[in-house]
Amino acid sequence: MDALLIDYRDPLFAILLIAGMVFIIAFASFWWGVYVKSRKSRRLQRFLKRFETHGVKKSLESMPYTPEMTKPLVLLAHAYEKSGEYNNAIEIGLYLLEHIEDEATIYEIMELVGTTYMHAGFLERARTTFLQILKSNPRNKRVLNNLMVVYERLHDFKRAKEVIEPLEALGVDVDDLKIYLQLKTILTDTGLEHEKKIEKVVSLYKKEKKFDRIVFEYLLKSEPGRAWEMVREANIDQLIDIFWYLPASFMDYDKIKRSPKLCAIYGARGDIDPSPPIGWFLIDMLNHLKKTGFNDATLQFAYLCKSCKQQFPLPFERCPRCMALDSVIVEREITKVINETGYNIL
Repeated sequence: MDALLIDYRDPLFAILLIAGMVFIIAFASFWWGVYVKSRKSRRLQRFLKRFETHGVKKSLESMPYTPEMTKPLVLLAHAYEKSGEYNNAIEIGLYLLEHIEDEATIYEIMELVGTTYMHAGFLERARTTFLQILKSNPRNKRVLNNLMVVYERLHDFKRAKEVIEPLEALGVDVDDLKIYLQLKTILTDTGLEHEKKIEKVVSLYKKEKKFDRIVFEYLLKSEPGRAWEMVREANIDQLIDIFWYLPASFMDYDKIKRSPKLCAIYGARGDIDPSPPIGWFLIDMLNHLKKTGFNDATLQFAYLCKSCKQQFPLPFERCPRCMALDSVIVEREITKVINETGYNIL
């Protein structure tokens, strides 16, 4: 027994014991890393098997993959995605995911694939992709935001609100998002009585003074009287297209007569007598043309995102390109009247 204790106290024995423990820990860590990598690889393969592929991806598979191909193909996928050729962008992304091994690049490509699915309207596929990324990168702000947009488009506002919490914890300003989702929840609540829905919308708008376009489009369609009560001279500029396309049966002539801007709009449209100049160049020009008897000119609108500066032919709550919220700028130009039924924004 004493001999054993002496051996135990031997410094060489202690060094061997520590070395053995380090080896065991290193060995265990190595195989744990292999296991985790293998698990991620299997998870990625299961993810890829969910989506059928054809076209570009099959053409690429005929070529041997080399790491030098990654960067050019990523740039090509981004170019396809920006030009609206979503299928080609997705095919390239899925091809790369089958071959690249760098973890950071894998998640970059998965984000591209998910974003492309979202823009293409494949919302369930986009949701699946974003959730797959968040399993390993739960602090990715862009992916969290895109996941919230997907839930929003699926009208799953409960889950969209749940995504706000981690975004807020990551330091993202979510005040407008909360108001927006609250407003959308009210507007899509089929179990809410019409009068209560109107009161909730009006109450929220009076409190926050946000999302004028959503509120006025809804009220002018469902409760015009309440809408006209809330019209302010300051927000007419941003709602000019809504008032321009408003059917005559929805108009409140008493309110219009008290507003120089509304008088100018409906004078230019021809519903009332042309108005004097108010400083809106195109509207003033149309009013002047009406006074001279020329009635073959009208207004045409386009919609610019003040965030990404892209222009679209239709209004939007979120920019279709960059997903910015409430970023629309209404642009107008004079065009020749075409004999057609017209587009009613309501």
